[in-house]
Amino acid sequence: MIQLDNISKEYPDGVLFSNVSLLIKKSMRIGLVGPNGSGKTTLLRLMLGKESPDEGTVQKNKGLSIGYLPQDIIIGTKRSILDEVLNSFPEIREIENKMEIISSEIASNPTDTKKLKILGDLQQRFDSIGGWTIDKKAKEILGGLGFTTDQFQRDMDTFSGGWRMRVALAGILLKNPDVLFLDEPTNHLDLDATLWLESFLSDWKGSLVMISHDREFLNKSVNHIVEIDRVKVILYKGNYSSYRKQKQIRIEQQQAAYSNQQDMVAQTKRFIERFRYKNTKSRQVQSKIKQLEKLELIEEPTQNKKRINIKIPVPDRSPLKVVSLKNVSKNYGDISVYDNLNIEIERGQTIGLVGHNGVGKSTLLKMLAGVEPISSGTLRPGKDVTIAYFAQHQLEILNPNSTVFESLQSVSSGRNESELRSYLGSFLFSGDSVDKFVKVLSGGEKSRLALAKMLIQPANLLLLDEPTNHLDMVSRDVVEAALKNYTGTIVCISHDRHFLNEITKTTYDIGNGGLVAYSGNYDYYIWKKESNDVGGKKLEKIEKPTTKNKSNYKEQKKIANRIRVLKRKLGETEELLENIKIDLLNPDIASDFEKIQELLEEEKRLEESYFVLLEELEETSL
Repeated sequence: MIQLDNISKEYPDGVLFSNVSLLIKKSMRIGLVGPNGSGKTTLLRLMLGKESPDEGTVQKNKGLSIGYLPQDIIIGTKRSILDEVLNSFPEIREIENKMEIISSEIASNPTDTKKLKILGDLQQRFDSIGGWTIDKKAKEILGGLGFTTDQFQRDMDTFSGGWRMRVALAGILLKNPDVLFLDEPTNHLDLDATLWLESFLSDWKGSLVMISHDREFLNKSVNHIVEIDRVKVILYKGNYSSYRKQKQIRIEQQQAAYSNQQDMVAQTKRFIERFRYKNTKSRQVQSKIKQLEKLELIEEPTQNKKRINIKIPVPDRSPLKVVSLKNVSKNYGDISVYDNLNIEIERGQTIGLVGHNGVGKSTLLKMLAGVEPISSGTLRPGKDVTIAYFAQHQLEILNPNSTVFESLQSVSSGRNESELRSYLGSFLFSGDSVDKFVKVLSGGEKSRLALAKMLIQPANLLLLDEPTNHLDMVSRDVVEAALKNYTGTIVCISHDRHFLNEITKTTYDIGNGGLVAYSGNYDYYIWKKESNDVGGKKLEKIEKPTTKNKSNYKEQKKIANRIRVLKRKLGETEELLENIKIDLLNPDIASDFEKIQELLEEEKRLEESYFVLLEELEETSL
């Protein structure tokens, strides 16, 4: 379908990739991965024909249809969303116009056989591409994507970026291309929209080429991975998790081959040096020299050593109650977002906010940050509690005409230049890069700078709205590690389920003017919610238990002891699960399918046990 033959691409600041050959066949679903700046978008654009290679060729099958969803937010227009979707199939409208013109001409001259033949051919083509039912199909697709009938005639520019993305996808689905290209499709989607897109792609029958830093999304959407790493492009079969295992095995094999070759080279050089001047060994020496000259050296496998090494300042110990909301309501005119909300966020909690688009997740975060006023009730932070807030639009409010160093210096009084440069170094800004202007930074660099600005001052409470957008997977891993070691309180929104599972231990499901609390991460929340849905149990709004619910001191002590036991068992189970993950990555058992199956079954048993313990802890804690 699409063939890349020995293509190379170079920019003034270096080579992106060289001598790349790749064949994209029918039904291949490819995820492009690699560090920020490695050339993923450039490679995708080369496949599309939107850029040209410096060397080599890109060939496509004749008549191949392509759908492309770019990384940038889809621009709104004054057209209705229905017209916008129909506009993705311009041939329909062109044929309609031609048929109207020919029909008008035939009306004045019914015996014109030539025009009758043209009209017949146009009608046949119109029928073959589904022109008679195109409006109906477009409405069905929009309805399937969550749009209501009364929204079909609304102008596209009245919708948010995530919903515009759905409109663009609706147009692609209507066109049904042979190959679908997506560049960071989830960056501007909430979790609900991400799950929808994941479901859509799981049913996609055509070929797919996609850039994404969401490993869960990749795992469920692709069957091949193309990695760009230090100008090399390597194809792996399988999803993202499979790629990680294969890559680790490949690196270990290459390291072993490299070490063996280096030993052989060293031994050969010693032989040459020892016998170079002995006539009796001259023939052997010359043979060894020629052997080295002809030797194709194996490159030492060097994994990307660059890592974000974030050191979050440890805050002073906060009071137990970090923030309290009592009878809080929030309205925008006649629209009620929250009604009589009661929450107490306590020291050390890590909370993930989930819920459908528009239910008020970001609004709650803004109220906690103090940037959005409540309509009624009381919202009271604990005494001397300091708050740091990372907003979704944090990148947009960076001053484009400031340098990286100046941006950080503006929020970090009391630190000298050496300290600031060292701190920026932990965010991969070193050397001349600290003098870069914000306006020339990539999306990932802006995200790192925004995080650096927010985290430089110690805070008891971190409020994070999509903090990992634009970060590559290595950066996300280290951000996760830093936040896991953070001793304060976290409330966050993210469409990255891996991030939520790693960071949060409590989940708030927001909707209908209130929320429901689950004492576990995102996977636990999904499992528990599905269990409740299956059982038909109605989920109630969260209520803070009072001491009146406890019968007596002995009962309270018994409950406290049980909670300690449950937390200890949860910790032990987590450790066992982590050991299994390590064992599964062991190359020594890569071909031992019985051992792998045994580990997977044990992992499944422990996960089920973990969820049961979490459920009991949740019920016991109330």
